[in-house]
Amino acid sequence: MRILQVSDSFYPFKGGVTEHIYHLSKELIARGHEVVVLTTNYPGCGRGTCGTQVPLPHQRLGHVLILPPLKIFNYSSITVTLVNPLEVRDFLKNEKFDIIHSHGPLTFNLPQMALHYSKSCNVATFHTKFVGFNWNKIFKLFFGREVRKIHTAIFVSKTAYETAKNFKIPNYEVIPNGIDTERFTPHGPKINFDKPVVLFVGRFERRKGLDVLIKAVREMDVLLVVAGDGPLRKIYEQMAPDAKFLGEVEPDRLPEIYRSADVFVAPSIAGESFGIVLLEAMASGVPVVASDIEGYRNVIEHGKNGLLFASGSPEALRNQLFEVLKKPELRNNLINEGLATVRKFSWSLIANRVEKVYKTCLKEGKNGKEKTFP
Repeated sequence: MRILQVSDSFYPFKGGVTEHIYHLSKELIARGHEVVVLTTNYPGCGRGTCGTQVPLPHQRLGHVLILPPLKIFNYSSITVTLVNPLEVRDFLKNEKFDIIHSHGPLTFNLPQMALHYSKSCNVATFHTKFVGFNWNKIFKLFFGREVRKIHTAIFVSKTAYETAKNFKIPNYEVIPNGIDTERFTPHGPKINFDKPVVLFVGRFERRKGLDVLIKAVREMDVLLVVAGDGPLRKIYEQMAPDAKFLGEVEPDRLPEIYRSADVFVAPSIAGESFGIVLLEAMASGVPVVASDIEGYRNVIEHGKNGLLFASGSPEALRNQLFEVLKKPELRNNLINEGLATVRKFSWSLIANRVEKVYKTCLKEGKNGKEKTFP
């Protein structure tokens, strides 16, 4: 099959959607399919470089506008592609793909344009969990035609499904994010630190809750190690002068950093539909503590493969950290159950399920069932 993955978010922009597209495409290529990523130009791309070298065939159209992390944007940096729609139309007409797989297409973005002009089998993945108002209630008023063109929708979790179910797409499956179990493993080099390490990995945005973690460890004899970057970096560095801020970590270094931690914390306050970082930590043999939000409950069973704490509460988080660090038996159980959990999320298994969706689309026809849009 000749497959097009379409997303505003792709390298050098880092995040869950970028990683999802990269690993899914890599697995599909290994199965003999031809995969191309359609995305946009980020700063530097026009000069032939995008920071991180992209080891996948890709085409860039238009330019990106990165909006600040405001509440109406899910407390997250939002990528918006500014592109002439006719460029998208002409690209699809000239390339002729069997499958067009758009990521989050039912809004005003590049995936929506690709779906609008598509004459191929159409699959769409929905990744988002909104904070506060569900913008899909508005978007559904504009994209009835695109909805009817989707053969199968894929939701990365039940949380993502609940967010987008008002589109009433007749064919859908819940297929989770995956994890590279060859890259993230307990075996390999580690960094030695003088104190127990509490690790955070993610963008410095309000919804990620790093401030909650900083407050939680202030009275603990631990080293807070922070991997990532973002608009709130200076604020967090001032809040935690004793923490070790690594900045943006190259992909090759990340597994070693995970393995070097005594506990990994995901303190997001909201807006998570799944949580790939949870799986990365589990696969690295590190016990996980995460905020008790709907998206993380898709991965963590409290007391079995991780611990959950009341979202936004430094005190509750501190108590759970003490549990992990002071109870070796609990710690070992969490590690073992975490390793068992990630085996269900290998990208090989996930790609197999997505490939079946593609084959069904080609077998049954290009578009989803025609349905009167509500």
